[in-house]
Amino acid sequence: NFVQATGKQFFRGRPICCLPLPLDKQKSSMTSCCSKLICRGCYHANEIRVMEASLNPSCPFCRASSSEKGDFDKYFMKRVEANDPLALCQWGLKQYEKGDFTSSFEYCSKAAELGVIEAHFKLSLLYNLGEGVEKD
Repeated sequence: NFVQATGKQFFRGRPICCLPLPLDKQKSSMTSCCSKLICRGCYHANEIRVMEASLNPSCPFCRASSSEKGDFDKYFMKRVEANDPLALCQWGLKQYEKGDFTSSFEYCSKAAELGVIEAHFKLSLLYNLGEGVEKD
């Protein structure tokens, strides 16, 4: 029988709770190295683990070392080039914020084809507002 994880659980030695992610996007974040969505609690538990063991900061999921913003962009673009669905969606959202609606439509379309629900929603907005799409 399935029992929901509670308290301080570890996934393969990592402080990952394996609970369903909250619907509130402010309570979770995407890692740049492996494009995994993790809750803020798991991120915080990893920070505590790093401080207590005097380790270098690392990703709570894949343990890739955290570093400067330049590395974040490099890892993120690697995930986009690898057609990672979440990274494609996030890149589409960034393009939308920049005002590049055509690129936003392109990346969100790819992400939607790969099953990202948030990308379907963003596409609906682009169609509704007529931004980045062919007008008829």
